[in-house]
Amino acid sequence: MGGSRTERFDALVAPHLPTLLRVAYRLVRHSADAQDLVQDTCMAACEHPADIEAARHPVRWLLRVLHNRFIDRSRQRKRTMLVAIDQADAETPLVCGKPGPEDAVLQTDAERALVRAYLKLEDSQRTLLVLRAEGYGLEEIEAITGIHRQVLRARLHRARRSLARHLEENDTAAPAALRIGSKP
Repeated sequence: MGGSRTERFDALVAPHLPTLLRVAYRLVRHSADAQDLVQDTCMAACEHPADIEAARHPVRWLLRVLHNRFIDRSRQRKRTMLVAIDQADAETPLVCGKPGPEDAVLQTDAERALVRAYLKLEDSQRTLLVLRAEGYGLEEIEAITGIHRQVLRARLHRARRSLARHLEENDTAAPAALRIGSKP
């Protein structure tokens, strides 16, 4: 593919930006963090345009990079030491990974219960459920994550069960429509 770097980027990556943003937001549940995650993915795409051109499915390549960046950030976040606000200096960023007030106002009770349960999942489980919710089949998720199909099925099953368990734990706060096993 000829043309300048910008033209190559536009042709290879730009058509997939809405998908990348949607998946990233579902993973991190905060628009600024989702945009940062997509930006990291785009930087990798700029550094390796030949890899995207060679890929049969560029969106899978991009989602794999996004998935890996998300997992790396999650691991890094777990290793980062927390500092109490009263002990923080001027250089310590005060960031909260929870949805902001504007997000909370827009959600219904059922959505909030589902989001609370979703945020309790392990990051790898959230990734698998997000990709499945985006409509990707097992073959595509296998290509994106590099997880063998049999293992992938088992992990998806565990992720769904964990989500159901977390919803049941919040059963007193969740409306009847979200209660697992309830009958209308």
